[in-house]
Amino acid sequence: MTVQGEQIKKHAVERLDREAAIHVSGHQNVHARRYVMPKTGSAGVEIMVVVKGDALQLWCEADALDRTGASGLGGEFRHGSETYAVPSPTGAMRYGRHTALKTMTHLHRGDAWRFVPKTLGELDRILDAIKA
Repeated sequence: MTVQGEQIKKHAVERLDREAAIHVSGHQNVHARRYVMPKTGSAGVEIMVVVKGDALQLWCEADALDRTGASGLGGEFRHGSETYAVPSPTGAMRYGRHTALKTMTHLHRGDAWRFVPKTLGELDRILDAIKA
C-alpha cells in the first residue's frame, strides 16, 4: 500500500463520516464502509467504500450521476444484471460484486458506478458530483 493510497482511504472515511449518514446496515468490519450521502432533490445516495486492499473503491447508485459526468470522473458503469449472473463451480449463482453491497437496498442489485480514485482531488471531485 502506498502512502498516497492510505491518505485517500483516510480522507474518504473522514469526509464521509462528516458529510454522510451511516447506512442502516452499518459498516462491514475493516473491509468496507456503507453510507447514505445527502443529495439535493433525493432521499440520499447509497455509497460504499472498500477500504481494505491496495486501492480505495467507491461505489454509488448509477442515478446519482449522469453518464458523461461519471465517465469523465473515471467511473466504470456496472449493470445490475451482473449480479447473480455467473455460476460457481458448485452451480450456485455468484453474486458478482463486493459482498459489502449485498445488504444495501439500491446497490445490491441496481446499476452502479465504481470509482478507483488515484488522488485526493479525484476523490473530492467524485464526492462533490454525487452530492450536487
